[in-house]
Amino acid sequence: MALPPLDTSGFGPLTRLRAGLIFRWVAANNRRAEAKLRKMPALWADIGHYVAISSATGASMSDYLTLYEEVRRLKPVEVLELGTGVSTVVLVHALMANAAEGLPMGRVTSMEESADWTAMARSALPEHIATHAELLHSPKIDGIYKMFRGVQYTEIPDRPYTFVFSDGPQRHSPVNGDKLFDLDLIHIVRRSGRMVNALVDNHYLTFYVLQKVFGPELARYDVSKRLMFVGPVRDADVRHLKKENFLPDLRLFGRTELKLRMALDD
Repeated sequence: MALPPLDTSGFGPLTRLRAGLIFRWVAANNRRAEAKLRKMPALWADIGHYVAISSATGASMSDYLTLYEEVRRLKPVEVLELGTGVSTVVLVHALMANAAEGLPMGRVTSMEESADWTAMARSALPEHIATHAELLHSPKIDGIYKMFRGVQYTEIPDRPYTFVFSDGPQRHSPVNGDKLFDLDLIHIVRRSGRMVNALVDNHYLTFYVLQKVFGPELARYDVSKRLMFVGPVRDADVRHLKKENFLPDLRLFGRTELKLRMALDD
């Protein structure tokens, strides 16, 4: 699956050079990931089966390998997937590999906003994958957390998730088409009494908001993978604007640029 190049239009030569170097880094990482995935014949065959039926373009090979490795490393039992796709296959394979080592067999709860896509995915998933993945159709709606407006699924089952893959719903508001961010991860962490780890796909507005809510130490962007790693986080790690203090932004000369400043709750 070819990676789209980084859009450098309107930027200066140094930014374009940096972006070019990053893109080559990302592309090399993707090639290495595909080579590793091909060495797992059962997983590679199921990915091919799903893609052939669904015609899904999906995420990058690097995304799939990272997702597989994170589930293998963290050993979750209840996994929440926000956006059904090839990633569903990858998640289940990682859970099956964990179970083969003696851990409890896990379950993927996979949310999808499109009824047609949900039906297609159900037909495309191999039976041994579908046994461990519950695909649920749930339309998206607008939602808010404090000052942030985003999109979210209408209803997600309340289960003890410890790992979340966030790749949906599509970020455009169903109300007026505004491009927003994916809000569900914040809600999941807020209502969870346990530690949650998450992998967030290539949504830059979502990345921005998550760093403002959790802080850059707990919401870490990986340049080489174009992914954000969140966690481990729990309800106490969810932050919001406690106060607005613009004093550090004020300039006696030149233009004053006001920044969004976050603070931990008392």
